[in-house]
Order: sequence, then C-alpha cells, then structure tokens
Amino acid sequence: MPLHTFKSGDGANSVERLVPRGTESIEIDGVTYLRDNSPQGFAMTGKAVGMPPQKEQVRDGYYKLECDKGSRFLDRSPYTAKQIKSAWEF
Repeated sequence: MPLHTFKSGDGANSVERLVPRGTESIEIDGVTYLRDNSPQGFAMTGKAVGMPPQKEQVRDGYYKLECDKGSRFLDRSPYTAKQIKSAWEF
C-alpha cells in the first residue's frame, strides 16, 4: 500500500496514510480528506554510506588480520609484505 497525503476540504489540515491504490478520499472523525496529487518530497534521517573503494577494503582487511594475528598474518601468504604493498599501492 502506498503512502499518500490527504487534505481537508478547506485545505487547512493534511494527513498522511497508507491506503490501497485508487483511494481518492478518506474520512477521519467526520472530516473528509481528499487525496493530494501534487508531488511530495521526503527525507530519510541517518547516515548514507557507500562502499569504500576496493583498495581501502583490502587495507582494512589486512589491518584486521594484523590486529588478530600480529605480525604472523603473512606467514601463510606466498607473497611478501613488500609485494602486497606494491600491488595495492600502499
């Protein structure tokens, strides 16, 4: 069900309600509200966060491994720390 804005007959009051498609009017406490067809803006609170670039994701992954295993995290890797840094332009 979509969210629509409805205005009272005199336009003084408005309400927002989730209603089935095609609903043109609603009645609340004896007052009839007509659907407002003008475009409605909205805002979402919070923090919009995108994905960091792959380079930063890899850097964060290596940092987490180093924190978990100390300097031993490269023991199982066939690559040296210098090769990894060079590949990811650290």
